[in-house]
Amino acid sequence: MTSVRDPAPRASSYPETTPTIERLLARAPAWTLTGGYAAATGRLLLTFCAVVLAASMAPLGLTSTELRTVVIVVGVLLLAAAGSLLIHRVRRVRHAAGLAYPVLLLTALTAVGLCTENVSTAYVGLIPLCFVYTGIFHRGRDAAALLPLALGTYAAMVPFFDSRAGVRLVIYGIIWWAIAQTLALTTAYQRQVQRRLRRDARTDALTALGNRRDLEEHLSSVQAGDTLVVIDLDHFKSVNDTLGHSAGDAVLTGFGHLLDQHLRRRDYAARYGGEEFVLVLPRTEAVQAMTMLRALRKEWLEAGNGVTFSAGIATICPGVPPGTALAAADVALYRAKAAGRDRFRIATDHRGPSREAADALT
Repeated sequence: MTSVRDPAPRASSYPETTPTIERLLARAPAWTLTGGYAAATGRLLLTFCAVVLAASMAPLGLTSTELRTVVIVVGVLLLAAAGSLLIHRVRRVRHAAGLAYPVLLLTALTAVGLCTENVSTAYVGLIPLCFVYTGIFHRGRDAAALLPLALGTYAAMVPFFDSRAGVRLVIYGIIWWAIAQTLALTTAYQRQVQRRLRRDARTDALTALGNRRDLEEHLSSVQAGDTLVVIDLDHFKSVNDTLGHSAGDAVLTGFGHLLDQHLRRRDYAARYGGEEFVLVLPRTEAVQAMTMLRALRKEWLEAGNGVTFSAGIATICPGVPPGTALAAADVALYRAKAAGRDRFRIATDHRGPSREAADALT
């Protein structure tokens, strides 16, 4: 379930075609979104149905007993909505618990149907809302689990259950299930497209590694004891000048593929820009990184493209920002290049703003 801490888009950023409900959620105070959009919409579902029940009491001409029943149901729905807000504030609730919203609403409608006469049919139109909610925020098969309760609710709301009511019950059940399935498929497709767009936005198209934006996000989660490596392909400009940019792209693609194949599953690689790459090696000492780079160099030379690479290595120290360690690794890289290229250097102590780190930043 989406966390309330996730920043919602600003209302002004939505195009005119954005659904009204999404605009309302975007303008809603932060506390109303506790638990995420699924929980907020569930509370909105209960509140909306409570308002409908309350607003229809007078026009329907309910008896005192029926009126008491509807008032109790309205109170239960509103208390459940408020209780959900408190529960989500206190503890994290599993996503599957969101089915409690339509289940509670159907149970409330069943109570109205059993305790009133000839008026509950006015509320049959509220049943499909449960399947709309389920289809948007849950899996398609969850609607099948909800269907028997919905059919029982409808049966309780019909004054006389004859053969015609039975036929309507079957038709309505199919329609409700179809609504949930359609919305579930649509939502799943949208999520798939969103994941693909997110992946494309954070992936370098040439090497299929992470790009600079993805690297910045990844660096925010590194810890002390992780090692950063900055790699630069030596004399890469001459490859583009003599063999053409297509040959240079082939070299970059080949090196990116080698990194992806050579690194451990927990390691991370990104194209930093041009012919530079950054590696994030969790729980790895600088000496271990050096050994890994030597093995990588051997495989790269066996590829026979004639391009070497240099690298700078820096291990993140406690209390040192990742950016400082990255700057230190960059300084170490330039030391390697100044020493003749095709070699690796470990950064000097960078627990504070050393001169090398400061020079790199300027």
